This record gives sequence, structure tokens and C-alpha cells, in this order.
Amino acid sequence: MRARPVPAPPDVPLLGGPTPLTPAPGRSAVEREAVVSVVLPVGRPGPAAARAAASVLAQRTGLPFELIAVGDLLAALPEDSRLDRLVITDPNPSARRNLAASRARGTVLAFLDDDAEADPEWLETGAAFLLAHDDMAAVGGPDPPPEDSGPAELLADTLLATPFVGSGVLCHRGPDGVRDVRSPSDLALVNLFVRRSAFEAAGGLDESLGYGGEDTDLLARLMRRGRVVYHSRVVVRHRRRAFPGAYLAQRWRYRRKTGALLVGGRSPHARDPRLLAFLLAGLVFLLALAFRPALAAAMLGLHALVTLALGTRATRLPARFWGLIPVGFAAHHAVYFAGIAAGAVSALASRRPGA
Repeated sequence: MRARPVPAPPDVPLLGGPTPLTPAPGRSAVEREAVVSVVLPVGRPGPAAARAAASVLAQRTGLPFELIAVGDLLAALPEDSRLDRLVITDPNPSARRNLAASRARGTVLAFLDDDAEADPEWLETGAAFLLAHDDMAAVGGPDPPPEDSGPAELLADTLLATPFVGSGVLCHRGPDGVRDVRSPSDLALVNLFVRRSAFEAAGGLDESLGYGGEDTDLLARLMRRGRVVYHSRVVVRHRRRAFPGAYLAQRWRYRRKTGALLVGGRSPHARDPRLLAFLLAGLVFLLALAFRPALAAAMLGLHALVTLALGTRATRLPARFWGLIPVGFAAHHAVYFAGIAAGAVSALASRRPGA
């Protein structure tokens, strides 16, 4: 569903219908000169968004930039001539980002989340690298958790960063170096620089997707228009949702969306052999649990050994918490499988006549 017009104070831009991706006139001198427009959607209460904004305003860079905060909880943000506030009450993150992009003056759009903080050289490294390569549509980098993260957040990070058995995508693993991205899920909007012309040519973010999957969808379209690159020095610190409650609730929402998109033929993961292998393994385990409990127990034991061996190589957890890694992966995989199944069943049911 596209965003709808919302009430706002006078002189505050409104979003209605498909978001226009052309800039509006009449901006300040700072904004007209901006090379980089940093887009910060704000939708959560508390001090995190102010810290995110402050991390942008404190960037060590010679590039002119503007920061566009968009949302309905903007009062706590710092005062700065480079900061522009756009009010929109629609919670759709794609609608918010598209609105900010439509107001941006920079030739580069830099996306950051309101629960993340950019490293001091983030803007200089990311924007300069993108501008130096004409064939490049976007560049992103790692999003490690902050240094003050507790065990519950670090366990969640382990589940995201571990290759083969976890999410294992580039931005969560954070390997050194520069490389072309091969999968649209390897980067995320929490840390992404996009050439504005490529963003507009791709049609911006798909507002019909809502929350979850919108960044993968955008990256898939950008990859058809130019190179998309991972750069290990383009860094933001991204707060993880604590395991189990908040983390598993988020994974459930994401995987329900995956299941629905698979049924609708819109998921970029539809031909991913890793997803097919995961679903097949889940089905085999359920059959074993029903008909061969001893085999199911052996599979669980093997699962614990493999996830512990791989997880300890990727984790930032202190060693005394390593015993939690197999438990975390068991819950992680169960929620993934159940979420995809639930999303697929719900999508199929909605397509029945009279549903």
C-alpha cells in the first residue's frame, strides 16, 4: 500500500500517493551545495536517534553534506544548520526514505538507521569511493554492534554473522577488503551509499513492501543498473535486538514476509539454493521427529556441534557464554522455518476465492 497524505504543520512537506523522486526548490544554501544527502528515518522514542544524528553531524569530511531526518519523533534531534526535519506520521520506512530522497540535494544518498551510529570517517570513505567509480550504483559496509553491547545483543549478532548456519551476509560478517556484492541481501539500508541517479532510475524503494525486505528489493534493482560494492572501511555501529524476545520477534516478521513473497514470486531468494536446502532440512527433521525420534535427536546433536563450531569462530561473545550459541541457533532456525511456512500459508489462503 502506498503512503497516504498526513497532516503536518505549515511549510512541512507532505507525502501522498507514490513518492515523487524529484527535488523540491527553495532549500537553504547549505542544502543546495550538498554533495551527500544523509537520510535518517526516525521512528523510535528515546535517545538513539539523537545519537545517530550526532554521529553524522560529527563526521570528519571535506564533502558538503546535509542530514535529512524524516518521521514523527524529531523533537529530540540536535539543532544544526545541516539538519532538515521532514514530518510524516506514516510508519512505512520506504515511504519515509522516499520522501527524504525526493527532497535531497546531494548527488549521493547515504542511508542510516535511527538505532545506528556512523564511524567518524563513514561519510568521507563511502561517498568518495562511490563518486570515484562511475560504473558503481551503490556501496555499503559492515554494521557491527556497538562496543557496549551486552551478551543478549552479542548472541543475536552471532546468529546474524555466522556463515553457513546463520545469516552470514557480508555486512554482518564484516570481512576486510573491497569486493563486488553477489547477493542483494549482502548489504542493508542501515549502511548504504547510493548514487542518486541510480536510485531514481530504479524507482526508489517499493512502498508496497512495508517493513522487511525493502532494502533487498532495492539492491536487487540497483545491481541491474551498476556495480554494488562492499567496502570494509564504510562502518556503522548497529544496535542488535536482544535475544531471545526482541530478536526472535523481528526474525518472525521478516521470515513471514519472505514466505509471502515466495508465494507471490517476488522474493529475490526464490532461486537461492541455501534457502531451498534449509527448507528441505527442516522438513526432514519434522518427518524424523514424527516417525524416527532417535534420528531427530541425533540430528539435533549434530546441529549443536556444527553451530557451536562455526558460531565460536564468528562470535564476539565472551567464552563463558559460548554454551548459549547452539541454543540460540536452534531457536533461530525454528523461527525462520515456522515464519516462512506461516507467511506462505497466509499468502496462499489470501489468494483463495472469497478470502
